[in-house]
Amino acid sequence: MARISDVTIKDEALYWDHRFQRHTIKLLPGDFDVVSGEEMLVTVLGSCVAACIRDTKSGIGGMNHFLLPTENKKNRANNNWQDYDSAATRYGDLAMEQLINKIINLGGKRENLEAKIFGGAKMFTTSLSDIGGQNIAFVNEYLKTEGIKVVKKDMAGTNARKVYYIPSTGDVFLKRITHTKNNTIEVREREYLNEAQNARTIADISFF
Repeated sequence: MARISDVTIKDEALYWDHRFQRHTIKLLPGDFDVVSGEEMLVTVLGSCVAACIRDTKSGIGGMNHFLLPTENKKNRANNNWQDYDSAATRYGDLAMEQLINKIINLGGKRENLEAKIFGGAKMFTTSLSDIGGQNIAFVNEYLKTEGIKVVKKDMAGTNARKVYYIPSTGDVFLKRITHTKNNTIEVREREYLNEAQNARTIADISFF
């Protein structure tokens, strides 16, 4: 495990990005992280959604990556949100709660929070429901209810996205994945989706 900017992360998730000249933390579905330094967070989204949230005064902020809006709350009614692993935080309600709470725990102020949100593409070519659309509706409603202003968004469509987020500055760089040699992203999301549902739960870069 590596220790950086008051956050302990898996060694395999941390690397040096030569293009951006920053320590970078890679997030997978169900992951979230918060930093208080100059690190960058990066993830690849299909139908999933990532919320990039920061305290605009302190620069403390983070990103999550969730697959589905919510699970049946009766499955976790008697548990503490801090006890959940990545199988549980693949659900948006817990992913958002944990992200915001960790920002505040590291010194962020709720009244200073802003959000940038990404993802929710329609990736599945079969008769599966529009998971991306459900995720978009959820995250917009959640942030509205919490009173967190959404300053930028890039959502829906049919293309995957790679999102780079620098909480200290609020900068987001987005790469649309318009051409792939295979259906790797769709297959990977199906696998994560199946795991989440079955788990026991306690192109060019644009500037945003």
